[in-house]
Amino acid sequence: MKSVKKITVVAAAALTAFAASGGFRLGGHVGAKADELFEKRLACEKARGDIFAEAENAFATRYDDLHPAEDDFDRGRHYGFWQGEYWGKTMLSYCDYARYSGREDMRRFVRSKARQFVRGFQRENGYLCSYDNEDFVVGWCWNVWSRKYTMWALIAAFDLTGDRELLDAAAKMADHLIAQLERLRTPLAFTGCFEGLPSTSVINPVLALYERTGERRYLDFADAIAADNDRADGRAPNLIANAFGDRPVHEWYPNPEKWAKAYEMLSCLEGFVAYSRITGRRRALDAAVRIWDKLHEAELNVLGGVGCHDHFIGAAAFPDSITETCDVIHWIRLCRCLHLATGDAKYLDAAEKAFYNAFLAGAYRGGEWATHDVRSHGRRHLTGMYEVKMTYHFCCLDNLPRAFATWSEMAVRRTGDGVYDVDFYGPGEYTDGGVSITIGGDYPVGGEVTVKVVSPMPVKLRFRRPGWCGSMKVDGAAVGGGYHAAAAEGGRVFRLDFAMPPRIVRAVPAFKAVERLDEVRRGWFEMTFHNPEMRGMARRYFGCSVERGPILLAKAAAVGGDDRTCFSDLGVDDGWKVSDEALGGKAVWGAWRLTFEKDGVRKTVNACDYSSAADYDAPRNSFSVWF
Repeated sequence: MKSVKKITVVAAAALTAFAASGGFRLGGHVGAKADELFEKRLACEKARGDIFAEAENAFATRYDDLHPAEDDFDRGRHYGFWQGEYWGKTMLSYCDYARYSGREDMRRFVRSKARQFVRGFQRENGYLCSYDNEDFVVGWCWNVWSRKYTMWALIAAFDLTGDRELLDAAAKMADHLIAQLERLRTPLAFTGCFEGLPSTSVINPVLALYERTGERRYLDFADAIAADNDRADGRAPNLIANAFGDRPVHEWYPNPEKWAKAYEMLSCLEGFVAYSRITGRRRALDAAVRIWDKLHEAELNVLGGVGCHDHFIGAAAFPDSITETCDVIHWIRLCRCLHLATGDAKYLDAAEKAFYNAFLAGAYRGGEWATHDVRSHGRRHLTGMYEVKMTYHFCCLDNLPRAFATWSEMAVRRTGDGVYDVDFYGPGEYTDGGVSITIGGDYPVGGEVTVKVVSPMPVKLRFRRPGWCGSMKVDGAAVGGGYHAAAAEGGRVFRLDFAMPPRIVRAVPAFKAVERLDEVRRGWFEMTFHNPEMRGMARRYFGCSVERGPILLAKAAAVGGDDRTCFSDLGVDDGWKVSDEALGGKAVWGAWRLTFEKDGVRKTVNACDYSSAADYDAPRNSFSVWF
C-alpha cells in the first residue's frame, strides 16, 4: 500500500476567516424559519447530543455493510446503506452555521467533535467510512459517496478552525481512495450505484484539497474524473460529452428512472464548474451550462425545482410535480456557481423561484423535521422517512441548514471590483467591516422594500431587477433590466418598489411524455405506500397556475379551502384577468382573495403562498397549485 504523503498548506488565502460580523443574517419569515431549524437541528442540547451522536455512531456500528440480510431491499442480494453520509452533512451544516451566526461555541464544538471523530475512527491507512469492508465499492453501495461528505466536512472544519489535523485527515482519505482504485483496478465510475454519479461527485472535495495544499496528485485525480466524463465511446454517464449533443438528459441512455439520479448529477455539475475555475479549461463549465439549459427545458417543474422524485425523466411534460428537497437545494447551488462563473442573471431568477417555493415548502415550520419531496397538489407532502434505520437523520433534512446559509451568502455580496450586489430582497442585515446594508419589508409577499446603507466611506451598489418583474422603481424612478447602479455614503435609505400583480401561467409542456415514464411518474407522485390518502390524486392534464412576484400561489385548507375547492379546477386560463386582495389572520405567510374575470363572468377563491400551504405534516393539509 502506498504511504500517505505529507502535505503543506500553500493556499492560505483559501481559508475563510471566522468573523462574527461578516455576511448576511436572514430576517423576517425566512429568517425565523432558518433560526428554528438552526436551533432544533444544531444548537440545542439534543442536537449536540443525541442527534449528532447518532450520525457519529454509524462509524462505530458500520451498519452500512454489516446490516442483517432481512433489512435488504431485495432478499438474497447484498446492498450497502448510506448511514455514513450523515456525519459529513451534519458537520458541514455546523461549519456553515458557526460562520453564519458568529458563535464561538459552535466553532469550538466543530473543532472538538471533528478531532475526536478522526482520532476515533480513521484507520491507519487513511480509510474513514461507515463500511466495515473498505473494498466494498462496486455494486449497490454508497461507500465513496459517504466518504465524499466526510472528506468535504473535514476540509470545511479546517477552513473554520485552522486545525491542520483535520486537513491532514481529509488528505489521507483522498490518498487512500486514489491508491485503492489503482489497487483494485477499478475506475471511479464503476463504483457505487446510478452509473457512478454519486462517486463522481467526490471531485468537489478533491479540488478543495488541491486548492488548500497545491498537491498535484489531487488535480491529477480531478483531471481523470473530468476525462472519464468526456469519452468518445459514450460509456455512461459521460456528462461532459453528452452535454454537447441535442438530446435531453432523460434520452441519453435507456431507463432514466434507474440511472438519471438528479441530486447526485447536480452535485457532479457543481464540481465541473469548480474544475473549470481552477484549471482554466472552459469545456467542463460549458458542459454544465448546457446541461443546465437542458434541465431547465425538460425537467423544470411548476414548483421551481427540477426532476421527478429525484430523477430526470422529462418532468416538464408531467402535470404532477413531486420534487425531492435535496434536488431543489442542489439546483440552487448549481444556479449560484453558474452565476458566479458566467455573470448571467437567469441563474438567479431560477434560484429565486426554487428557494421561495419548493425549498421553503420542504422546510417544516418548527424546525424539527422536513419533507423528502414536495408536491404540486395533494393532502400533504411526502414527509421525511426514517432512512436506513436512522431516528434523527435523513438526506434532505441534513442538507437544509446548509441551504439557508447558502441563500444568505447569495443575497448580498461584495464583488471583486468592490461593488455590493443586492441580488435578493428578503429582510436581513449584511455587514462587512464598517459597512452595513439592512433590507426591510416583507419581500416577496410584499412589494415595498427599503435598503439602508451605513458606511464611513463612499460605496457603490447594484440592485438586481428580477426577471419576473415587469416594473421596478428605485426612489420612485423606474429602472430597466439587469442591474441598477447606485451610490451611498454615511447613511442612506433606498426605497424599492416591485409591481406584483398576480399573473396566470398556462402550462405548456415542451414535448410529449414517454408513456412508460408517465406511469412511473404517477406511482412516484402518489407514493401510496407512504401516503395512502394520495391514492388516485395524480392528474392526467395540465392546468393554469398563478404566480405573484417570484412566489407560486396555492388553494389550500390553510386559507379555508375544502377538498372540492382545492382539487377542482376553476376553469380559468391565461385569457382571464386576475386581481388580488390581501387577507389577514391566516396561519400562512401570505394570503389573498383572488378574483378571476372574463366576459362578465366572475370567480373568486382564497389562495396563499405555496410554501406555507402545507409546511407541516398532517394528512388533511389539502392544497393545489392548479387553478
